Amino acid sequence: MTVVEPRAGTAQTAAAEALEQEQLGRWEAAARLYALSFRAAVLARDVAQAADALRGQARVLVQEERFDEAAELVELSREIAERAGFPQAAARAVNVLGIIRYRQRDWDGAGEQYRRALELALDLGDDDLAGLAVQNAGGVAYWRGNLREARSLYLESIGAFVRSGNAGNAVLAYNNLGIVCGDLREWLEAEIYFARGIELAERLSQSAILANLYGNRAEPLIEIGETRLAAETLARGAALAAAVGDRFAMANVERLRSRLARVGGDREDAEAHLQRALELAAEPSLERAAAFRELALLRAAQSRAEEARAALRSAGELYRALGADGHARDVADALAASETQTFPPSAER
Repeated sequence: MTVVEPRAGTAQTAAAEALEQEQLGRWEAAARLYALSFRAAVLARDVAQAADALRGQARVLVQEERFDEAAELVELSREIAERAGFPQAAARAVNVLGIIRYRQRDWDGAGEQYRRALELALDLGDDDLAGLAVQNAGGVAYWRGNLREARSLYLESIGAFVRSGNAGNAVLAYNNLGIVCGDLREWLEAEIYFARGIELAERLSQSAILANLYGNRAEPLIEIGETRLAAETLARGAALAAAVGDRFAMANVERLRSRLARVGGDREDAEAHLQRALELAAEPSLERAAAFRELALLRAAQSRAEEARAALRSAGELYRALGADGHARDVADALAASETQTFPPSAER
């Protein structure tokens, strides 16, 4: 058997291509390229690149919910980096450990890892890692229902990314800011952040996040009465979600298409889009819970109050299962209010 040695630069080239595939949401291709980068780095005795490639593989495994394998790889990445004297790579591995805990809904564990990563980043003067750690801590605050704390942390992360010059990481921060401002019903601010995220993502050709950004931007547009622009935005989100095969992004688009139809008085069309959203978000997810909340609003508009309450109960069960404490509390409040009025306005959130 002939062993083909990797050419010079193979490890770095494969890693760059892997990152591109990761940003496009093509997890299988990204995983193969990160594995190739790791093998080439080992053969070239490039320890720093090997640690980075393992960390990249771990991020992809997280997207596939293969958490144990991801944790094993990122721990190996951290150990290699620490032993070889690459503290920055080791610190970034700590941040990925936080991501794994976050995706497992271990908020305490995730918060601890993010704090460690931030302390290391500040010691190293790594603004980009500091931005990532603060942004991720914002995610923990958001899931716990601490919305204003989350907004503050997301804004802080954007400041760090501006200092580091990493526009790619800022895209997700703008998306998260838009979401939390929407939950706070600060619609104009939410629309501004989504628009800024779209501008950056388009410039960087980040198709995967663009699908979500376009879908998310439609919500504040609907709420401020820009229905024509909302429809155009949803059409672009649908096309991008289909192109990258993102079922959850499509579920979000269909849910908001339902809201747009309901606001426009077309309840039949609203029903069709909402049923499609529920089909697409078949797994326990925030998208499915949000679709049930939208169903509650539609049933209330149809004067079917008990069915509206049933939809809210379904949403609440999902939020509790997902560990979304803040959303679960909102739904519980809406259910309590529904006992004394036709339908609680707070259910719009």
